[in-house]
Amino acid sequence: MTRRFAERLFAGLEYTAVLGRRAGFEIETTYAGGALDLRAATGPGAVAGVSLGVVPGAAAETDEDLMHEELSRYSLEPSGYSGHILGWSEAGDAPCQAFAVYRDGVWKTTGLFVAKARGKVEDSDDIINGFCLRIVGRLIDLASLTGGAGRRWADEPYSLKDLLEGKRAPTSLRWPG
Repeated sequence: MTRRFAERLFAGLEYTAVLGRRAGFEIETTYAGGALDLRAATGPGAVAGVSLGVVPGAAAETDEDLMHEELSRYSLEPSGYSGHILGWSEAGDAPCQAFAVYRDGVWKTTGLFVAKARGKVEDSDDIINGFCLRIVGRLIDLASLTGGAGRRWADEPYSLKDLLEGKRAPTSLRWPG
């Protein structure tokens, strides 16, 4: 169920990235090592990104914000186990967005890009794409912060070979100042 939701989520993010490019934003999506990388640039040195990936396995959910409505933290039934999709920003090692996906098709999320939301894996494409538009919009907001944190291009060499090998372009952290 988690993989099916991840496929729909990633397809929705790619679709909304296309809409963003049509609207004039620099947005790119790439797959690297099983993760979807989503990057937005709103100007020179104004870049934000997130990498999303499916965590293998399932376990009892302990985060109250991600817990299925029919369960409590005292219920350790296998029906309460969830699979996870996690998102990491470039600013830290800890996940900044977490999705819990349950066997009955319910998913919940909490984090930096969407504070709190829920849905069903089988929701219509319009609903999934609308949700993905929230994520892409927040990514653009983060890239657009005036004097905010984000990534900027670094003055380091980056060759065609680096690009073809999938190496990340040289960037440096930009903190509010």
